[in-house]
Amino acid sequence: MYVAMFFILNLVLSSVNYSRHQPHPWGFGPKEELLAYIGYRTGHIGYALLPLVILFSGRNNFLLWVTNWSYATYIVLHRWVARIFAIQVVVHSITMLLSYKGTGEYAANSKQAYWLWGIVATVMTCAMLVLSQLYFRRLAYEAFLILHIALAVFVIVGCWYHVVLRFGMNFYTNWLYAASAVWFFDRLVRVLRVAKNGIRRADVVDVGPDHVRIDVRGLRWANTTPGCAAYVYFPTLNVYRPWENHPFSVISSAVFRGSTQALESVDSLPTTPLSDHDNDLQRTEKAPRQTVARSAGAPTSTAGVTFLVKKSAGLTKLLGSRGGLLTLLDGPYSPHSSSDILQCERVLLIGGGVGVTGLLPWLAAHSNVKMAWSAKVSAKALVEELDAVLASVADKEVLVGQRLDLGGLLRREARAGYGKVGVVVCGPPGMCDEVRATVAALGRGGGETRFELQVEAFSW
Repeated sequence: MYVAMFFILNLVLSSVNYSRHQPHPWGFGPKEELLAYIGYRTGHIGYALLPLVILFSGRNNFLLWVTNWSYATYIVLHRWVARIFAIQVVVHSITMLLSYKGTGEYAANSKQAYWLWGIVATVMTCAMLVLSQLYFRRLAYEAFLILHIALAVFVIVGCWYHVVLRFGMNFYTNWLYAASAVWFFDRLVRVLRVAKNGIRRADVVDVGPDHVRIDVRGLRWANTTPGCAAYVYFPTLNVYRPWENHPFSVISSAVFRGSTQALESVDSLPTTPLSDHDNDLQRTEKAPRQTVARSAGAPTSTAGVTFLVKKSAGLTKLLGSRGGLLTLLDGPYSPHSSSDILQCERVLLIGGGVGVTGLLPWLAAHSNVKMAWSAKVSAKALVEELDAVLASVADKEVLVGQRLDLGGLLRREARAGYGKVGVVVCGPPGMCDEVRATVAALGRGGGETRFELQVEAFSW
């Protein structure tokens, strides 16, 4: 609804209330005059949208501090406002081109510096729009990010010279000052957060072939709430890209205090798909016991934070068992909707793969919690790593090598008789989309149970 409103508002404000005055003092004919007015207005609206485009993309967006919207929501709005900005830029360029061609002034103006810088801003805007598609972000995210910032700089510089070389200092530049101020504010707050946390050393332990556990000792974030995340830098891991950082869910090291024993007897989990859900639970309960080696590098103090990371392309692929890894932390960043979930009578936690890391802090935050987690067979080492942590959870469903029945799971919660159920899902985009759709359908169904949904999606 917000995106639709914003699009319609831009369409209306760009289309209405044009009046022509002939003969025109600048020599425009009726057609060229109308085209010029459309070009001026769309250009001005485009300048006004620039600060908003940059604001919505920042992790230190001040609107996050005054609203209950998540960072993921603002990223969606950033993309849509950027698309509308691009439309305004393209319409401005086309209408002004046609207007100047109609008056015969195109040949003279097209060679001037202000015109060329306008072309730079337009072309860079269109390039950003194309290169920001999910395909390119997944293909090489770090390359996309660096290129995205570089193109954004060219857009702002192009916009600056486009008006300054034509009109001198004017009201258009105020929008560019605002856009630059928003960007610098976000970077300044990031630096201050890193400086506040100080230079840290992390112990990294392999958890199977695909995951690692990162323990940062001696750090306590007393103000963290469930769902917090931090952006982690490892400057020495890749000396050619020391600025590279990734967001990870924050887990207090206190959660793992029971995993410091060298050996622990735990329940193994079924790894072959079963057809009946009840049989799944019975076989899990009756599975034979086995001995699992625990991480030797587990922290002995509860003062610290832990990250469980899945190795992927880029920086995380370089992570492996080592001690004393130089680490910088930008965080914590808290989700503002956590309080709504905690006010529910029941909290259902749904995770997929390494998405369980976003759910662990919720276990101790509410007295009536159900955990449902599915993982691939290749992630069995991660499941074993968390056995001790999940042992205290009375109501849980952990499946290895098979998918959760999300629809059945949510419908059972709706029939359980709770007045309000909080649902937190963290996992692949497909899982998050299915949970969102099912919760929305149950909410529209008119049942007595109300749902509060929080999606902690992790994707490129």
